Amino acid sequence: MKFNILITAFPFVNEYKKLKNLFKKHNFNIKVIKTSQYLKEKDLIKVVENIDGILCGDDEINENVLKKANRLKVLSKWGTGIDSIDLETCKKLKIKVFNTPGAFTESVATQALAFILNFNRKILENDNNIKKGIWNKFEGVTLVDKKIGIIGLGNIGLRIAELLLPFKSKIFGNDIKKINNKKLKNFKINTKSKNYIYKNCDIIIIATDLNISTRYLINNKTSKLIRKKPLLVNIARGPIINDQALILLLEKKIIAGACLDVFEKEPLPLKSKLRKFKNVILTSHNAFNTVEEVNKVHFNTYKNLVLGLKK
Repeated sequence: MKFNILITAFPFVNEYKKLKNLFKKHNFNIKVIKTSQYLKEKDLIKVVENIDGILCGDDEINENVLKKANRLKVLSKWGTGIDSIDLETCKKLKIKVFNTPGAFTESVATQALAFILNFNRKILENDNNIKKGIWNKFEGVTLVDKKIGIIGLGNIGLRIAELLLPFKSKIFGNDIKKINNKKLKNFKINTKSKNYIYKNCDIIIIATDLNISTRYLINNKTSKLIRKKPLLVNIARGPIINDQALILLLEKKIIAGACLDVFEKEPLPLKSKLRKFKNVILTSHNAFNTVEEVNKVHFNTYKNLVLGLKK
């Protein structure tokens, strides 16, 4: 049987010319759709009929899309997060779902650290001024004895804590799941409530999954708990932070600033006020993007697709 394959994951699509040799030995019909970030329901519904397998990104694969996909057997997610896929409907329709757990742990964790060091040492401002011919000095701060709260102690959150060890910071962590005590001890993490982190930390890092309990975790109510004018870092998922609440936090100077790789709406709208703050560092959902880990995920996503169709 000849399988019809749809490829929508934009990192894979962008390199498909290099990667298409992976598929040559298989009896596949390949359809590739380019997108800047992900496909919405209305776009997917037009193309999923008679498709056997999808190599997807953060596409809006909801119940309507899955019911339209009359032959779908496998969803192979490029990366780790599967919150954009309706898993309950997949289970009902016996559609297999694969991902690459822990795919970008090192890439995303180092991006979080890069954000913090850039912000605290004002490297971007210094660089911009020198390029304008301005030779001035920017006073920064170190991480020694700073209280850093990490919300979400999965692979990425734990790796961030490990990377912070040489900086002699005081690390506080929160997760709804029980975390291995040995790891907590090794990485010198004190587990605390989210409220404690909001009230006491100099830096707050969002590293949790997106789910019902974490959607809009940072909201207008959260702002009333924040005490120490922290730096807020989000390298997890955009909708964990309510954009309007974040803008108010910045306008009222309740937080020192924000470093954001992800946003409630992506790409970030041109009219978003977040683009205008000097104390905000923005990257384009790009924390995952290192040569080593991207190549690993390319191959694993392809492998998952093939194995899923053969079973």
